[in-house]
Amino acid sequence: MFRQKPNSVARALVFAALPLCFSAPQAFAQNPVQVGSSAAKPGAPVLLQRSDADIFAATLAGRYAQGVDNPKLAAQAWARAFFRRPSDLELYDRATAANLEVGNLGMVVRMAKLVAPAQRSPKAVLALTVEALGQGRYQDVARTLDGQKFSPSLTQFANHLRAYALLGQGQGPKAIDLASQVTGISELDDAALMSRAMILARAKRPQEAIALFEKARGLQQDSPAGLRFYSQLLLSVGQRDKAEALLSPLAERGSVKASAFTGALALARAGDKGNVALNAQDHVAIGMLTLVEAMQDSRPPTETSDLLFLLAFLHPSSDEVNAALGQHLASHGYDELAEPLLERVSVFSPDFVATRTELAWLIYTRDPNQALLNARELVAKNPTNFAAMTLLADMLSANRLDAEAEAAYHSLIKQGEAANWSPAETWPLYFGRGGARERLGRWPEALSDLRLAKAAAPNQPNVLNYLGYALADRGENLDEALAMLRNAMRLRPRSGAILDSYGWALFKSGRHEEAATMLERAASLAPNLAEVADHLGDVYWRTGRQEEARLEWRRALSLTPTAEQTKALEIKLSDGLPPDPSRAADAAILAQTKSN
Repeated sequence: MFRQKPNSVARALVFAALPLCFSAPQAFAQNPVQVGSSAAKPGAPVLLQRSDADIFAATLAGRYAQGVDNPKLAAQAWARAFFRRPSDLELYDRATAANLEVGNLGMVVRMAKLVAPAQRSPKAVLALTVEALGQGRYQDVARTLDGQKFSPSLTQFANHLRAYALLGQGQGPKAIDLASQVTGISELDDAALMSRAMILARAKRPQEAIALFEKARGLQQDSPAGLRFYSQLLLSVGQRDKAEALLSPLAERGSVKASAFTGALALARAGDKGNVALNAQDHVAIGMLTLVEAMQDSRPPTETSDLLFLLAFLHPSSDEVNAALGQHLASHGYDELAEPLLERVSVFSPDFVATRTELAWLIYTRDPNQALLNARELVAKNPTNFAAMTLLADMLSANRLDAEAEAAYHSLIKQGEAANWSPAETWPLYFGRGGARERLGRWPEALSDLRLAKAAAPNQPNVLNYLGYALADRGENLDEALAMLRNAMRLRPRSGAILDSYGWALFKSGRHEEAATMLERAASLAPNLAEVADHLGDVYWRTGRQEEARLEWRRALSLTPTAEQTKALEIKLSDGLPPDPSRAADAAILAQTKSN
């Protein structure tokens, strides 16, 4: 796979870490010529046995893949190295961690079965447990977990797996007792409430389950799958009014999250009697999902990913799990892993619109036109779905189809006003319409919309950035613009786009040296944005660094600018910037020109 010689950086990265995997006695013990032996001649090649050479190559591949941020390739390479030498516990640990990162739980299980139980990592033990539970081998669940030590959060996860296994054996009281055990850590014990409620419902103790769901709601736990099950439980015991009261505020707002509850509310209003008779696999997946979602705010994102991957291994076709895992991975930059999970969510799932929205933005990064087509198709199939229509408006705006976007936002705003939505709920629509109107040259209307958005969301960095930049670019209210952009930088200190806006506002304020420093930082954080290079070139020109200015303008041209930007850049490369009458030296030049 690696036929081409890696560059010097990659080579250094690979070889610098080799001692962590191989010592001379281990890697070369069976070689015909041993390192440091009297038989070795100066300059003689060191010969590797085939097995050692294979491990060496696989380890290099694993380190290289990690160095170039290719987690899938790293997982394959480390697993290959481990299978060449399954007695090497360091290779086992690396291979397990790499395969957990990409959710390859089948490989984690295969490797775990080749090492002694005491050597298995905690999450590998959980993977074996999940495999047994998913296959209905309930007694093996207890055997696998017996004697294992976990962190408090993993202990909670493991106890609930064991409780669901007891349910599968018809031992409801024991399952309830086990799930009721506390860790002594309030956020973990609170997180278990919905899962405990699901266990009580499965054990046919609905009123106790309802009480726990109510307690979880009081703690603002909002697992979509758990809340939908709760609404069905209420309907199943004849509490229709309570079910509607639960669902109405969740469904009757236009956000993407709200779309997950619209179907459930419609069924409740149509007289649905509720269905809690899920098959065992669905019930376990949803119950465990409520636990993971409730724990996620107090746990590192990587642990949430690992636990969600375990649930996907337990029930690969669960729409609820695939939606939750896909959205979690997408929100943390694992786009390649997220995409197939989001695509797997069924058109019949309540989470379908939310996952298609997330998927559209992933596709947009590589193919804006295809993302727009997908948004149009989603609206065509869901013509009254507010979240789908919002996605289309946002996608039109992102593709700079501003007239169509402005009309779409306007229609959505009218719907929100008719429903008496608050500014806190509608500010994204005003922000979107304001941006479209600004680009259409309708600045007074745009400014009104953008100020409405800012008033409703005063610490939203995108709003602060857009409004601050728009004011600065026009030379209006520069002090206010600088203050907004400083706040945006505080909220997102590593955003190259926001630093560019602040640098441009400094430039417009005549603070050229400060602007140059800020725009250089922006260029280091966002090296592929044509606008940043364009702005930096302008600042260099005004500070007497004409050659550097032309270098930046040429770089901006290479970064796929818009047609309008391209034309402006070509003029600047030919003629430079026109004199600035606000600067004394430039004013003198202009005066001399007029006198001639």
